[in-house]
Formats: sequence, structure tokens, C-alpha cells
Amino acid sequence: MDIIGIGTDLEEVSRLARLKKPALQRVFTAAELEYCKKSAQSLTARWAAKEAVIKALPFDGIALKKIEIIKDKNGKPGVIVHDERAKKISFKLSLSHTKKHAIAFVVAYRGVKK
Repeated sequence: MDIIGIGTDLEEVSRLARLKKPALQRVFTAAELEYCKKSAQSLTARWAAKEAVIKALPFDGIALKKIEIIKDKNGKPGVIVHDERAKKISFKLSLSHTKKHAIAFVVAYRGVKK
């Protein structure tokens, strides 16, 4: 496994809680919005994850909505990047939040997918 980038981001929950539905729909997929519909903290953690992924990617120019934060079969957070340039990149993602803040840490790598 070759690490190609790392990224971290810290966000304030209150900032995302103020955003209206049209703004959220430009950033999040329908599945992400459904999963987070009752939790501003979870939504903020996913925003932080998207920002962290952008920092970890070895290329620029990707929209936040092209980065999807999912749960894997074991309930762990995961990343899907809907961009051909990221086809051979895998990610490890860690999320955490309090009532006021959310943080994400991402490692981007090439090699064995797990």
C-alpha cells in the first residue's frame, strides 16, 4: 500500500445547521441527506470528510457532491469518489463529533483495497 495523501478537517455544527435545503443538495447526495436527516452533527462530519478527501487527493478540481461518504457493511465510514481520476485510489476515513464540532481524518492510498 502506497499512501498518496492525507487530509483532515474540523467544522462547526452550527454553521452547517444554518444551511438551507438547496445549498445542502448541491453538496450532499440524496442518500447522505437521508442518513443525516435527524443529525446536524452527522451531516457536519460528512462535510468535514469531503473537505478532508479533497486535501488528500493528488488532483484538484472536484466538486464536493462527487465525494460520497458511506457506511460499509460493518458500519464503518467509507468514501466513494465519483471521478475517473480517483478510480485506483482507496481511502481510510475516521469521523468524530461533539454537539459543537465535527472532525474527519482521511488517508488516500493506492494498492491493496480492503
